Amino acid sequence: MKKKLLSIILWLSIIFAIIILLNIGVTTHQGVNFRVHAMRVPLYLKVLDFFDRHFNYKQLVNDIIKDSKSDEERAMKIFAWTYKNIRPNPKELPVIDDHVWHIIIRGYGADDQSCDVLTTLCNYAGIDSFFTWVYSGDQQRISLSFVRLNQKWTVFDSYRGVYFKNEKGGLADIGEIGSGKYQVSKSNDIEMDYTNFLNNLPSVKAMGMSRSNIQSPLRRLFYQVCVKLLKRNKN
Repeated sequence: MKKKLLSIILWLSIIFAIIILLNIGVTTHQGVNFRVHAMRVPLYLKVLDFFDRHFNYKQLVNDIIKDSKSDEERAMKIFAWTYKNIRPNPKELPVIDDHVWHIIIRGYGADDQSCDVLTTLCNYAGIDSFFTWVYSGDQQRISLSFVRLNQKWTVFDSYRGVYFKNEKGGLADIGEIGSGKYQVSKSNDIEMDYTNFLNNLPSVKAMGMSRSNIQSPLRRLFYQVCVKLLKRNKN
């Protein structure tokens, strides 16, 4: 009887501790017109929101790439979906930046947000990808997505519906683009000269951690562990 009572007390203590832990206040951030605001929310809400987004990403990607037979076909379907569904940010509405899933729900965003959606969905499809700013010689910049296909990095501009083909009609990799052996393939009549931007493409050897590839629980855990270890080493 005494052991049973102690067991009940132990389990109640564990449950009580978990409840206290899940109600601890944590910080989340939201950007509105490029000004970042910090907000306090209970830990349980942040965890629930994280897993809600995770499973929604998985479901959406499965719907987009169903019946695809190759990574290239999957990437092209995700590119087409992103260009169609993430429209340019309306001038009369604020630029909001919080979570990639919220960009998908809103259905609009800035150029880097379109790239963020594309690369996040590609990562959920098992295709390594990231995005970054690319600058021209006069310091103008555009956001481009880099997607690794057949062990080579290809380039997409989902915001403007543009990708790049090589001389054989396939997707041009950054080596071919850097050598000028590419053609611009676009989904609209927008005229834009990419030359100065493509001349400054980064030399990509490996993909680092970015928001696009740490949306799944395991990757996010790995990322958080790495961040803590780096901070500890600096101290």
